Amino acid sequence: MPPANSSQPTSRQDEVLRELKQSGPLPVRELAAKLQLSYMGAKQHCLALEKRGLLSSRNNHRGAGRPLLVYSLTSKGQSWFEESDNTAAISILRHARNLYGSSSAAKLLLLYFQECTEKYRSHIPARTPVAEKMHLLAKARDEEGRMVELSPGIRIIERHNPAAALHKAFPEADGLEESLFRQVLGVPVRRRVLSPGGQYEIHFDLHTPLALKD
Repeated sequence: MPPANSSQPTSRQDEVLRELKQSGPLPVRELAAKLQLSYMGAKQHCLALEKRGLLSSRNNHRGAGRPLLVYSLTSKGQSWFEESDNTAAISILRHARNLYGSSSAAKLLLLYFQECTEKYRSHIPARTPVAEKMHLLAKARDEEGRMVELSPGIRIIERHNPAAALHKAFPEADGLEESLFRQVLGVPVRRRVLSPGGQYEIHFDLHTPLALKD
């Protein structure tokens, strides 16, 4: 996170942002329970973050009765989570493309993702069942700060992409990452970027006889 100053969230408010980044939109009572805060304590942090433009609130109507107030990250709140500094990598790839042709950057990216694939494979034996492969891969990716949720047999969901700037500059990285999952898990995989309720997510959907239909 950036250095703290008076205009930035406190450590407790940072926990609120991280929980909403991880879990998606939440009502105050559920957020308070997850962070072991009082209802009013959680509500005050949400109000302060909403004032700074990092959170937004909406009423979730549940039929009869009072609507439930739900908080979620704004686009400004999403960008609060720093990405890995991809500046040097992006610059090198652009120079390679300019100096050696358009295919040179793609080749370097391919080598990088092949290296990542082998790194994961070294910890996931080939004969491991798919469900266990998913668990091990999700664990490794979560340790990299990707905020991973696992739906066994269906998909791996990541709510943070440290290399987002690289993927934006070189969209072909999306397909290479999809290929990485396919090679590590040994089954067809589709990569999708979604924004449910404003929540940034990357879904890696498995297409196997074990996977359930969407």
